[in-house]
Amino acid sequence: MVSMDTYEPPAFDINYHRYVASRIACGRAMPDTVAASQEMLLAEVERLTYLVSPAKLKQPTRGETVEVSNLIALIDALAKHPKNASVVVEALGMKSHPGEMGSYRGYYDQLSIEPKGREPKTVADVLKELRSIRKKGIIGDGGPYEVKPFTGVWIAEYGDCSQQHLSGVRVDGGVVVIMTEERDW
Repeated sequence: MVSMDTYEPPAFDINYHRYVASRIACGRAMPDTVAASQEMLLAEVERLTYLVSPAKLKQPTRGETVEVSNLIALIDALAKHPKNASVVVEALGMKSHPGEMGSYRGYYDQLSIEPKGREPKTVADVLKELRSIRKKGIIGDGGPYEVKPFTGVWIAEYGDCSQQHLSGVRVDGGVVVIMTEERDW
């Protein structure tokens, strides 16, 4: 009798599955053998998938745009990119480094990222700032404001209402680009 806590399934044997495939090809495979082989192959794929980091599995490909419309989604999207990649902000057809982050003039409870930052920032730098804001809230007139699942992100210079709302994130030549679209809420 085998105890369930010590039971280990047999090691994966690719030669067995090649044998089953050859039996299928010549029309001599038994349905039970094929089904068992498929189950073992799927179990092995699941095991290997489990070993790979979930962040790596969901990492966007170069040039793929990930739609993002709020602060929490921006944090999640940036977390899937290499920490040492540079970040740029694309607004009104121009690209620049992200600058100071704070309350948006149009909606004080939403985040504003200033374009035209003085120094380059990496994904790690931007994530550190965004996570701090998520934890502490957004300081603005009448604030601090708690970050909620729908807290928006705008790209605007201090005191400006440029109507450039966060729309997505993409990798462009190894640089992570925070994109905007014009919105009038």
